[in-house]
Amino acid sequence: HYYITNNLRFAMLGSEVTLVSLSLHELTDNEYSDNIKRGAYWELMKQICKVEDDQACYANILDSFTNLKSDHEKLVLVVSALNVFIQNNFTGPLLSADILKSIEDEDSAATKRLSTINNAMYPLVKCTKLFELCRDYFSSQDYSVLTNQLFKLRCIFIEQMLMDDLSPDLFDNIEKLISIIEDHSEFAALSKEVRCKILVEFGFVYLNFQHISKSRRYMEMAKKLISFSFNLTGALGKRTKYQETPLAQLRVETIIEENVVDVTPLENEPQIIDLNDDTLLDKISFEDENIKNSVSNLTAPFLLHMASLKLKDFAMEDMLREEVIAFLEGIIEGRTFSYCIATHAYFLRSKLEKTSIRRLSRCMEQLEEVVLGFDCKKVCSRTGSLFQSGLPPMWKQQKVLAEMYSGIGSHKSALDLYEKLQLREEQINSLIGAGRYEAAEKLTRSLIAQGETPKLYCILGDTTQDITHYERAWELSGESSARAMKSLGYHYFNIKEYRRALVCMQNSLECNYLQGGLWFTAGCTALAIPEFETAIKCFQTSLHIDDEYSEAWSNLGACFQKTGQLRKAFSCFKEATRRSFNNWRVWENFLTAAAQIKDFASMIFAYRQIITTGQKYCDEIILNSLVSAVRDNMTSVSGEEGIRYYDKIIDLFKFASSKVTTSFDLWRSYAAMYLDVDGREDVGMGIGYLIKAYHSASLHIEKSMEDFLKCTECSKVLHKYVIAEAKDSPTYTQHLQSLKSILQILITKGHKLSESMPNEEAEERKLILEYLKNANQQLEEVEEAQLFV
Repeated sequence: HYYITNNLRFAMLGSEVTLVSLSLHELTDNEYSDNIKRGAYWELMKQICKVEDDQACYANILDSFTNLKSDHEKLVLVVSALNVFIQNNFTGPLLSADILKSIEDEDSAATKRLSTINNAMYPLVKCTKLFELCRDYFSSQDYSVLTNQLFKLRCIFIEQMLMDDLSPDLFDNIEKLISIIEDHSEFAALSKEVRCKILVEFGFVYLNFQHISKSRRYMEMAKKLISFSFNLTGALGKRTKYQETPLAQLRVETIIEENVVDVTPLENEPQIIDLNDDTLLDKISFEDENIKNSVSNLTAPFLLHMASLKLKDFAMEDMLREEVIAFLEGIIEGRTFSYCIATHAYFLRSKLEKTSIRRLSRCMEQLEEVVLGFDCKKVCSRTGSLFQSGLPPMWKQQKVLAEMYSGIGSHKSALDLYEKLQLREEQINSLIGAGRYEAAEKLTRSLIAQGETPKLYCILGDTTQDITHYERAWELSGESSARAMKSLGYHYFNIKEYRRALVCMQNSLECNYLQGGLWFTAGCTALAIPEFETAIKCFQTSLHIDDEYSEAWSNLGACFQKTGQLRKAFSCFKEATRRSFNNWRVWENFLTAAAQIKDFASMIFAYRQIITTGQKYCDEIILNSLVSAVRDNMTSVSGEEGIRYYDKIIDLFKFASSKVTTSFDLWRSYAAMYLDVDGREDVGMGIGYLIKAYHSASLHIEKSMEDFLKCTECSKVLHKYVIAEAKDSPTYTQHLQSLKSILQILITKGHKLSESMPNEEAEERKLILEYLKNANQQLEEVEEAQLFV
């Protein structure tokens, strides 16, 4: 028999019950359907356990579970217990205060059992005993049943979200379970919609473990499965109440090709707080009234995932901020009817808006509305789509609210909230941020007096900058605290003791390899020593975790350059440009690598791209390389003759000289393209660009020996070509006069420069006098040539 629900499928074969589900919602044709539909999972547990007293139900939950004879009822009880746990730690509504108070001791004991010395569970987790029941139940079940694997995966995912740090052991279990689920015969038989949601779940699991590469991979698989795509586009619209002319506004456009049905049940979203600003509109008002975001609970997680990824970019530029807001507004305006998806969208939008003065009030009110909603007295279902939303636990949402209090200078409110949440590290950091260093140290030492832990000693080390506390944390942990070695490594890195820093970082990574940022820093440390092979390994591991990290690609390319692996270096810099397209320094690295392997096409493109970013860029070596490529007809890396790039290089010089008008090296190289390339000579054009090169360097020649030498070099080349220019050339007279003026100025200012030089610079003075002698001779030749014009 099959019992089909909004988001659930039971297949009952004899005494075996197989569940393929994303959450427990409406189970029709069943005595429990009413409670499940209403989200009354606590009442459902009491119904199955056949008890009416709340405390008795919780205290005897294990005995009640053991006494159940029906596998069906055991499964419903365990999944209901998991939903109760989720409600009390992620979404609300909470159990009554009396129930939570009565079970504090049991929960505290369960929390301690689930904690380790280096990775403690959050101390105020509620209903931990129920979570422990779920975890133990699914861990003991047969791996051949897809349901057991899926729910065990969820239990591990939740356990990680409750922990202080990422756990390598939990991650290894996650990897194993995902592999088993993908290869399971029942997985392929599921509908596209269910498979899509499970793949999305995998994506958020890896995102939580900060394994960005694999997270993207599963999200792409899910999108491909339902033929869904989205892109950023523009549409005319208005942002302010007084704006008269509509301008192009960024928006997200979603496309789904196949007819897929979203089977997630409707849930009550948090109340949307209006902006109520005297200038800004609540949302963009598009000119085209037919523009609507067709986002559902099936497709919204993709936008949420993309926004979460972009928010991990530390350099949050204005354009990137606009992209994230477009994704989040697409979800919010789409009215997904999923509490978890909508709440996470509000949560992320609030993190963005806290930097905007006009939106700060709205973002704080929205977060406060979400926090107040945790204690809602109304029984309601909110747990659907939790695993497809990445919604953090309640205290992490409240932590962002405390950060906002601190950001606006309300340190007392922030400290009170941190203390209420028992977020000790954040509380201490808030004291330090307020300049109360003694209070921060006093609080840390009082916490250590209550019970020593490696984490507290690390916090004390951060507070006092005394490395002996990190060493004590390392000792107390039995040499297994990744945090202690990481902090010690950063300490040595900051004082430039790179070898000691690298040893500490490697010790930390041996304890916990799920530290993408530390792998990158360890690579930078090895690069500074230098130990290139170690650096290469560190950067490659960092990129295995997050292959979108452009700085890691750039540094890996630098390592390959240093070790002579130029082709690999070029490939790495190319990957870096794809991920940081508007960063001119990344393009400069790519340009250098292209020059080293003689990839002329890439050199031209990269140089143009650097100028496009707005930089007044000029590189003498690169320009000379491009001139040499055509002058000497060099063979490119692709086997093409250099002369074939002549027109493209001329176009580059034309574009660059229109943006960078005062570069001596640029104009000199531009001139060489017309003077030195056989078969492409245009002496008139070349002389014109040489004159511009002279003017670019002539502003301070009476004070700068370097500029004077540049100008003398120009005058020598000019003299060579002007004197040899055809007498009937229309520009011959003009060029003679220009050369005469240049020589006269150089002679005058050369004397001034020579006279101003101290006696210690006799060699430089000798050079100037020698040039002046030649310049006088050249001036006589020019004056004589003018007589015959």
